[in-house]
Amino acid sequence: MTGATPTPAAGAPEERLAVAIQSLYKARGMSLADPETAAAYDVAVQAVALLIIDGTYKTGGLGQEEHRRLRALLDAAALVPGHLSGAHG
Repeated sequence: MTGATPTPAAGAPEERLAVAIQSLYKARGMSLADPETAAAYDVAVQAVALLIIDGTYKTGGLGQEEHRRLRALLDAAALVPGHLSGAHG
């Protein structure tokens, strides 16, 4: 899910999300600017997306609109390492 993406404008929702998630990692002495940490983050995001969100939808635990909204949020979270330009790394 990670990949090269343009850096969003300061204050954009994507930038705020990237800063918030990066802050969680920095508080633990890690950074999503580190390729190994970013790869592990990608696995975790995929696990939540595929196993929890999609699985719950497929078994009827989420409606179509709930699923769409949750996946959109998770898809945005998956892009966080790509949004980090090094200024937050």
